[in-house]
Parts: sequence; structure tokens; C-alpha cells
Amino acid sequence: MHYEFACTITGEELAVRTLSGALDPSPLLTAPDPHSDSKFLPLTQQYPSYRTMFRQRPRLRFGGCYISTVNYTRPGATSSNWTWNAPVLIVTYYRYLRFFRDGSAISLLTTAEPADVVPYLRKEHLHSNHSGALPQSVMKDALSGRWRLSGDPYGPAKAVAEDEEEVEVEGDVHVETLGVVPKYHYRLLLSVSSAGKASATRSNKLVWKGFWSYNKLTDDWAEFGRRNYKPFYWSRVRSYGILGA
Repeated sequence: MHYEFACTITGEELAVRTLSGALDPSPLLTAPDPHSDSKFLPLTQQYPSYRTMFRQRPRLRFGGCYISTVNYTRPGATSSNWTWNAPVLIVTYYRYLRFFRDGSAISLLTTAEPADVVPYLRKEHLHSNHSGALPQSVMKDALSGRWRLSGDPYGPAKAVAEDEEEVEVEGDVHVETLGVVPKYHYRLLLSVSSAGKASATRSNKLVWKGFWSYNKLTDDWAEFGRRNYKPFYWSRVRSYGILGA
């Protein structure tokens, strides 16, 4: 898991890690972690054993992708002669999130169903030169990004954020992606949760906590409304492999 951004928004490796919460994709210097040479995270009162840490500590899954299915209704075309029998349309769209071990991510909003999207949710398909005849053309609107978990892995479950006013709670996921146009960047704040009681279902759900856009030209933030937003549920994808490559 990464508790600081480990790459740029476009997925390029950083020579140094960025400050937590920094939206600027350029490398920023930060104080070295005194525990960086340790192979394992230290045990704490909350996680007295590594078995407990693995089972209970919030984490992301890499052997699949997270899918949010949204259904909503809207009125269809009406006729002046049949206003009492106006049709209602059911609209379905999907949000896809795939996280990689190197700290990069892919975000996609589309009406294409999972069977047509999941096999192509890979970094090599992150470009706009897709012919409509190609199967991977569903990735033409995919956005590259990066992710990090909140909290201090070497300390308590809560950590003070960069501005020293906001307290980060362990289990939140910060995702930053490119925008649909170059002047925008997006920031997503999600909470790791679990849907189900079995051990295999732990950390398999992401709940929305916030969604913002950043205008690089005006240096302004705007928050999206989340009226129709639904949680993401993790789906295993065997073709990605164990390491989620």
C-alpha cells in the first residue's frame, strides 16, 4: 500500500515522493521516512500481529477492478395525445476504477457493460487513437491517475493532513486523475469498506465521500453533486493475474 503518492497523475515514476494531498503532478521534496528501510510495517496496539494487520487493515485489491453501477430513470418522449401514458426510460452507466501496485490508477465512465470493458482496462489502452472497429475502443474515454491511502502506517489510525487542519482517517482512498479536457484534474475521496461477512469479502467496497474538479487555469475547485453515485464493488479478474499486472 502507498500512503503517499508514488507516481505522477500520468503514471510516471517519481524520483522522490510527493507531499500527501499535493495535486501538482511534479515531484515535491518531503522528509524521508525513518522507517523506509524496514521491510515490514511495525506492529501496533491496533494490529498486534501481521495476521491481524492483513485481515483488518484497510487495503486495496489489485487482482481485479472496482465497478459502480448506476441506474436512474428519466421521462421519454411524450405525445400531446397520450400525456397520461408517458414512457419512462431507465438509464444505466458504469464507473470503473482499477488500481495498480505502482501507485497508478485508471478511471473510466461509460455506458459499456463490464464484459466489454474489463478485459481492456489496462495501461496499454490508455490513449485516444482508438478506431471504432477495435474492441479496446471502449477505453477512448479512460483517464490515467494515481492513488494513495490516508493515515500514517507507522503511527496511530489518524494522521494530520498537509494543511494541519484536516485529520485523515485510516481507510480513505485519495484518487487523482486527469480531466476530460486538459485544463481540469479530478480528485476522488473514497472510503474502504466491506460488503459481506466472509474473509474473502473484506475491503471489497469503496464508498463515495467526495468528488471535486480542479481548474488549472483559474486555480479554482468545484465539487460535483453525488445524487446518483453508487458505491464501487470489487470484482476479481483472473486475466489480470495475482499481481494485477
